Formats: sequence, structure tokens, C-alpha cells
Amino acid sequence: MKIILVVSDTKQKNLVFVTDTLKALSLSEAVKAVQSGEIQFIHTVKSGAGTYLRTDPNISNKDNLDFISHSSYQLFNSIDDAKFLSGTGLWQYWNVYSRYLERLGLGNDEFIWIDGERRTTKEHVISILHEHREIIREAAKNLNVDSYLLGAIMIDEIARMAPFEEIRDVTVSYILNLNVSVGIAQIKLQTAKELIKSGYYNPNPADPKLATKRIGKVPLRHLYQYVKQPKHSIFFSAAKIRSLIDEWSTAIDLEKRPEIISTLYHLKHKKPNKNPKANKRGIQISNEFYKIAKGLLIDANE
Repeated sequence: MKIILVVSDTKQKNLVFVTDTLKALSLSEAVKAVQSGEIQFIHTVKSGAGTYLRTDPNISNKDNLDFISHSSYQLFNSIDDAKFLSGTGLWQYWNVYSRYLERLGLGNDEFIWIDGERRTTKEHVISILHEHREIIREAAKNLNVDSYLLGAIMIDEIARMAPFEEIRDVTVSYILNLNVSVGIAQIKLQTAKELIKSGYYNPNPADPKLATKRIGKVPLRHLYQYVKQPKHSIFFSAAKIRSLIDEWSTAIDLEKRPEIISTLYHLKHKKPNKNPKANKRGIQISNEFYKIAKGLLIDANE
């Protein structure tokens, strides 16, 4: 077993070590694996501050920790737009993950494809959506949005994050000072703040730190404890859809334009106009993923 990707913090301190078995290890776990001889080409070094990992001498760049290290910021902000394909470590990880999917022996139509790449199996996405379908329905009803569109947007988020789920789970607690995406619906912590402030959704009105007048100063770490929970993550997603519809109502009715909502949902803030254009991502969500979500969420009595 060898390390193929390292995720570091903003101070270049290595946080997570990913092996060619796609296992994400914390520093302490990786140290134990090296000391037990499970990991190749790496040795441990002790200092007054603790035990660290170093690459053995005369090892090629593809196995050198310095060359396969990427910042957590780069990792979390490159998932949506496929920039993850740049850099030795992320490239190695993606190749190993892609081969893993290929070895499953499934037909092409059994995968979720985005930008010409397999991201995960439909079975994986459907199982997650099925588990939370009652919350999706509840959130859509409470925020008065299309439940199928909410589910379709979640499918897109789940599929894009799927290759990095384990890395995210091990890494996220270290980088809560960043505006990272959190939870099953991948809501950015700053977006959650704005939705609370504007009155669209508050995960705990009894929490004084989440009061409208104080939300601007609430630490992201405090907000994280709410957004990471599936219910709140899904409700925030529905709230974001609702906020887009409301904001754009001065220029155009988005209620029947799922491709535009799906496009705007993932873009930086845009000023409302009468002729918005859908992008490739928005079209895939409103066409392909919408059908999958509808098949799971439709009520037999409808």
C-alpha cells in the first residue's frame, strides 16, 4: 500500500493521507500504518512537536509527499469544475478511483456521468436520496419549491462529491475557518449564514448565536454543527432555491424554469435579468437528474 495523495491545511501542514486503496487516513492513523510496515516509501520522524511522515530518499516524484500534496482549499474548491485533474496527487487519486469504478463491471447507464467522467453509481446516489426522501418532501413543502428539482440538485451534489466523500469526512473538521461546502446537499457555510439572516431558514431559532442580528459574527465552526446534519442541509438547499425564485421574480418567473434555477444555484450571485441562460450543468440537472429524482420522490397518490 502506498500514499497517492496528501491534503494539507493553509499552513502546508499535512492533514490527510490517501492510499491507493482509496482509504483516507489521519496523521495518527498514517503514522501507525507506516510503523507497522503497511505503507511503502515512507518513514516516520519524531520532533518536539510530534511524529511526522517523510518520504524515503531517492523516491520518484509520484511517490514523494511534497509532490502529491494539495491544500484542502484547492481540494474543496475544485470539485465542481474539474480542476481536480491538475496536480500530481489529485491526478493519481482520480485515476485510481476511475479504475475502481471500471472494475465494478457495470454498464455505462448504471453510472452518473458528469463532463464525460464517471462520478459514482446510480445505485449509490439513489440509496442516499431514498434514505432522505421524506425530509426532501418536507423541505420542499415548507419552502414551497419543486421537490423533484430539490432532489435533482442533490443528485448533482452527491455525485460530484462521491469520489471524495471519505477525504471530506476526515478533512473538513480541520478547515472550518474556510467557507467550505457541508452536508448531504453541499451547502456553503456562508450561504447558510445569508439564508438565516434573510429569514429563509433557521435550523435552531432557540440558539441565540443564530439570531438575525448576531448571525453575521457567528463562527463557521458553530454553524457547521447544524449544516452537517442531513435535515438542515436539505432545508438550506430548499431555502436557497426559494431565495433565487423570490429574488428573480422582479425580472422573470423561475417557477417553471428548473434549468435556470439549477444554473443559478451553482453560480456566484448574478443580478436578475429578463433573459437568463442555462449552462451545461443546469441542463443536466433539470433533464437527467430531475427524472431520477421524480422516480424516487413521486407519491403514489399524485
